Amino acid sequence: MGSRRAKNAKRTVKQVEQGKPEPTMDQLLAKAQELMDDNNYETALQVVTQAVNQDSNNTQALLLAAILQLEMGNIEPAINCLLRCTEISPDRGFEKYMYLGQFTVELESVRYYQLGIDALQRDLEEVKDLEQAAVLKRKMAEAYVAMTEVYLTDCCFENDAEKRCEEYLERANQIDPACPEVYQTMASVRLSQNRPDDARECLAKSMSLWAGRDSADLSQIPSYENRLALVRLLLELDDKEQALSIMENLQKEDDENVDLWYLYGWTYHLQSEESDADEKAELLDSARECFKQTIRLAAMQDFENDGLIDHARELVAAIDAIRPLPSNNDKQDSDELANSEVEAEWEDLSDDDIEMQ
Repeated sequence: MGSRRAKNAKRTVKQVEQGKPEPTMDQLLAKAQELMDDNNYETALQVVTQAVNQDSNNTQALLLAAILQLEMGNIEPAINCLLRCTEISPDRGFEKYMYLGQFTVELESVRYYQLGIDALQRDLEEVKDLEQAAVLKRKMAEAYVAMTEVYLTDCCFENDAEKRCEEYLERANQIDPACPEVYQTMASVRLSQNRPDDARECLAKSMSLWAGRDSADLSQIPSYENRLALVRLLLELDDKEQALSIMENLQKEDDENVDLWYLYGWTYHLQSEESDADEKAELLDSARECFKQTIRLAAMQDFENDGLIDHARELVAAIDAIRPLPSNNDKQDSDELANSEVEAEWEDLSDDDIEMQ
């Protein structure tokens, strides 16, 4: 099915060269979207490039080109397309500003998110459908959350950082009081203020808004990454049982996530520090297996957090020192870890590196 669609797309791209009628803008955008939905990004980009060549001021085509470039890891050309969209239509189309907010830093990121919120507000004033209005409000709340996170990280040393965080979260809460991310981010702020009890209340409120909903409908619950962030907050608040419960559900959705296995291992490691001798041994074994799975998966994937992997290796070594593996397993496990490191290093070599050698 996918190959037939790719062939159809190639025919679309070559129609003009063959003297056939030029496809319309709607046809090109529909084909590009179809190919993108099939994860055929390269061919989709060829089609949408034809659309941009047909009308360089079509913001829908430029936005789709930017999204495809981002999916392919081409940040600079994506940002150029997004900036072109802002020149053509500065007041309408919030999506471009949200993407720019994600791929810029510090106060520039905040500025783009605010422009996106302004565009959303204009759309909201014209929307009559209640469901569509709720969607726009949720996006506004999430943008305020993103702005808060910038002040929690990149701009944490700004003089008004704490005030900004409180202000943005209050606005988000007023716009969409049922948004779980608002209360989860509020918990992060409370932790930064050394108010752990208030942070627990915020997390309890956040989870109450989605816990127990049908996990088959992922639109009703926070994203995978948001729930990983929730696990980190729960561990910071020493709620390991709740963290494990959430990780079990995350594992059912995606059991090859590197961060998930690291957090599993870290949770078991923390539990081992509070356990008696027999339980401690079992928990350390579980932690070691999770950290090894972290290392294996990272070697297989394009995983960029070297600090996390280094820490996983350090913890494996520390556990080995406390609780050595049976001798018949030592070589096998050592070989597995060594092979994972070699695979990671081999994947890092470019073609040019290989030719030079």
